[in-house]
Amino acid sequence: MKFKNVIATVLFIVSGFSTTLVSAQQANQKKFIKKAAKEACTCTDGISSTIGKEEVVEQLNSCITAAIIKQQLYSTFNDLKDIKKLIKDVKVSVKDGDTTFVVGDDTEKVIIADKNFREIQDYMMKNCKGLKNLVASNDMLSDKSLSANPEAMKVYHEGEDYFKKQKLEKAAEKFKAAVKLDPEFAFAWDNLGLTYRYMGNYDEALKCYRKSLEVDPYGTMPLQNIAIVYEYKKDYKQAAAAYDKVIEAEPDNPEGYYGAGRAYYFAEDYEKGCDYMFKAYKLYGELKSPYMGDAEKNLGAFWNDLKEKGKENIFNDAAKANGVEIK
Repeated sequence: MKFKNVIATVLFIVSGFSTTLVSAQQANQKKFIKKAAKEACTCTDGISSTIGKEEVVEQLNSCITAAIIKQQLYSTFNDLKDIKKLIKDVKVSVKDGDTTFVVGDDTEKVIIADKNFREIQDYMMKNCKGLKNLVASNDMLSDKSLSANPEAMKVYHEGEDYFKKQKLEKAAEKFKAAVKLDPEFAFAWDNLGLTYRYMGNYDEALKCYRKSLEVDPYGTMPLQNIAIVYEYKKDYKQAAAAYDKVIEAEPDNPEGYYGAGRAYYFAEDYEKGCDYMFKAYKLYGELKSPYMGDAEKNLGAFWNDLKEKGKENIFNDAAKANGVEIK
C-alpha cells in the first residue's frame, strides 16, 4: 500500500467538508454498503474467538469480500430469470482484481472485488456487535489459554454466551466459576477482566489481567487490556508504559502503536503520540484492518490540536520520519 497521499485523506477529514446534496448514486452506494456490511456481519458469527488476531482480520476481510461480490451479483444479474442460463452461458475473466462477466450476447458486467471495502469495514465497526465482541475477546492460543477441565470449559462457554448478550453479572459469575475450577485457565481470567471492564470495575479488571499474565506471561490480550484500563482511568502515563510492553511483545501489531499514540498524546508527549499513530496507520493499512479509519481520525484530531497550538512542525516531523509525504 502506498502512503504518500495519506495526509490528503487526513486533511480532508479535518476540514469538515460536507455537502447537503446527496445524489442518487451516493444513495445507492450507502444502500450497497449497508447491505454488504449486514451480510459480512452475519458471516463473522462463524469466526472463532480463540484464533490469532491476524487470522481474525484475514477471515473478516474474506467475509467482506464475499459480501461485496454477492451484493454486486444480485444487482447485476437480477433480471435473469433462468439461473441455468447464467451457469451455461457465462464467460468470466479477471484483470487487476476485477471480475468481468459476459452472459450470452449481453454486455460486459464488471464485479469489483474491493468495492467500498473501507466504508464497509467502518460501518461494521460501528454497527456489528458480533465483530466488536470478537475483537474485544480475541487472543492467541497457548498451552494455558484453555482448560483441560471439562466443567471449567462448560461454565466458560456459558459465560461467553452471557457476555454476548450483555448479561454482565451472570457472565462474571460463570468466568469466576471457571477460574475457581481451574486457576490456570488464562482465557477465563482474560474474559473475567473484560467483563469487569465493561462493568466499570477497573481495579478488579486489572487484578484479573495481571493474574492472567502470571498464568501465561506470553498472553497479549491482558497486556493490551491493562493499557486500556489505565486509559479509562485517565492515567495516560501508565497507559503509555503498558502499551510500550505491548509493542515490545508484538512489534508488528498495530494495536500497540495505536494505543501508545493516544496515550502519549493525551499525556502531552505530542512527538511520541504522532509518531506512534502514523506507525499504527501504516500497519493497519498493510493488514487492511477495520481499525485503519480510527487511526486516520486520530491523526486528523492531532493535526487540528497541534495547529491550534502552533505546533504543526511536530506533526510534519512525525510524518516525515514515517516516510509520509505531506502535500
